[in-house]
Amino acid sequence: MFDLWWGLKLDTSMSFLATELKQRCLILLFIGITSIPAFPQAADSPIKFIAPGAVTATFVDAPSLGGSNNSSGSSRDSKWLKIEFRYSVTPTKGDYVDSVEFKVWVEGRDLANTNAPGDEGAAVALTGSVTYVNIPTSKEAYGVFYVHPSTLTRYGGKGGSSDFERKFDVHVAALVGGSIVDNVDKNKEKDPAWFQPLIPIAGFVCRQDQSPFLLADLNRYPAIKLPATQ
Repeated sequence: MFDLWWGLKLDTSMSFLATELKQRCLILLFIGITSIPAFPQAADSPIKFIAPGAVTATFVDAPSLGGSNNSSGSSRDSKWLKIEFRYSVTPTKGDYVDSVEFKVWVEGRDLANTNAPGDEGAAVALTGSVTYVNIPTSKEAYGVFYVHPSTLTRYGGKGGSSDFERKFDVHVAALVGGSIVDNVDKNKEKDPAWFQPLIPIAGFVCRQDQSPFLLADLNRYPAIKLPATQ
């Protein structure tokens, strides 16, 4: 068993999608639940994801910073995954939201996991977070995460890194004061809590300042709250 950041339990024996048998057995139980968001948006939420297209996942080349970079752009396996999310900002007081934490789950498959069912690999979720500060009122604001090419290859399953773009889902949640105020998925899943059974793997989703894209789009994203120094 694994714990999500806010204490939800993860059942690692479940795959990403329930089996057809389980779906049939539980359809009556969940018929009134599946239409309810996993974390309902507050009516006065200061952060609201903008749909459609609130989350996009694209492959990008790392910027050339000098030195040898012969593999850049040569294949999809050399590209980073860029996850960008779009939201509106409506402060409850004044013109700024002081701090917002965004948490992300990126679906993947671990073929090397000894408990993987069949040959598809164990269903995993690469997790990460970023805290933006001093976010001004805006009808359209953006945030971003990056995933390293080798991580995409490692957790791409049988389909390789391309599955992160066309098949695997991405879940992003916005937290203000430690409470979730809104959440969104890249793909339209029937189960709004699809990410909860996945095995979480932390440390492989990068903030912008942890990636080669540190100086990219400087005015597009809010300032990042960095860890306190001692």
